[in-house]
Amino acid sequence: MPTRSPSTQILTALLLVWFAAPLLARDGWHETFAAAREAAAKSGNDILLCFTGKEWSGVCRQFDQHFLSDPEFTQKVRAHFEPVQLDVSEFREIDPDEPVSKLPEKAQLKIDFEVNTFPAVFLTRKDGRPYAVTGFRPGGIQSYIQHLDKLRETHGQQEALLLRARQSSGTRAAELIAQSIPDIGELRTAHFYGDLIREVMRLDPTNATGLARNLELKLADHDYVIAMREMDKDLRWSDMLKLTDDYISKYQLSGSERQAALMNRFDILRRQKNFPEMIRTLDEVVRINPYNPHGRQAEQMMRGFAQQIEEESLLESLQKEE
Repeated sequence: MPTRSPSTQILTALLLVWFAAPLLARDGWHETFAAAREAAAKSGNDILLCFTGKEWSGVCRQFDQHFLSDPEFTQKVRAHFEPVQLDVSEFREIDPDEPVSKLPEKAQLKIDFEVNTFPAVFLTRKDGRPYAVTGFRPGGIQSYIQHLDKLRETHGQQEALLLRARQSSGTRAAELIAQSIPDIGELRTAHFYGDLIREVMRLDPTNATGLARNLELKLADHDYVIAMREMDKDLRWSDMLKLTDDYISKYQLSGSERQAALMNRFDILRRQKNFPEMIRTLDEVVRINPYNPHGRQAEQMMRGFAQQIEEESLLESLQKEE
């Protein structure tokens, strides 16, 4: 049986190590989220998931140059995280008709994590559930690492609250669970922590804690947005209007929550070119509160429509005179 040369044996060993190691995009960084999760399951570390769009975002290029590509930053991050960077430059806009299952992993994750601003940095548990979201911050590497440590510390406190909840019952358990749910944005919170939200609602059906109602609305808003997106694909405007009206009625929305839903209603009517209903909806938004952002936006739109009507009426009068 022929013997292999020492150089061949070394090359074979290196290839085995290379194939056995998790995929890395650059030194210390995993190439895919799946590889980061696999590594986290072994190391026990959390995951740092960074979305960038370097082809069209100058901030992303700066973040990459001054942080992500710096070996010192990578070394400090890897003390507690399995880091992965996903550049989604080619997926700045995703065709809503494209089945999500057919998209590449990073495009699917962009949708799943509701990534709309860049760079977006998520800290997740080793199972991939995010507990904090941040982005570019000036101040240098050490300052950024301290920021990440603070977010990780807060997560540890939230995990401790959840553990205490498991040792409690009734509304006390509901209160502790509600306090353990991180604020990572309305839709993300509902998407990734829907199980805990439903548990709070079950334990506190009368909103005795004062926390269950707000969480219920987060979950309802998430379901509403997802349903609206599906209807929008087929331009089912009547169904979208009914869903919006039912949503307002079912949850008895008031104040800024009602204004936000009404502005969604206005957008549907605008696409239908239903001018009378557009004006009526904007007027209701203003009457609720003319001074907050929704009220000011609606009032400005109404002034614009009034000016447009006046100009069109003047033009029509001049044409008749001619």
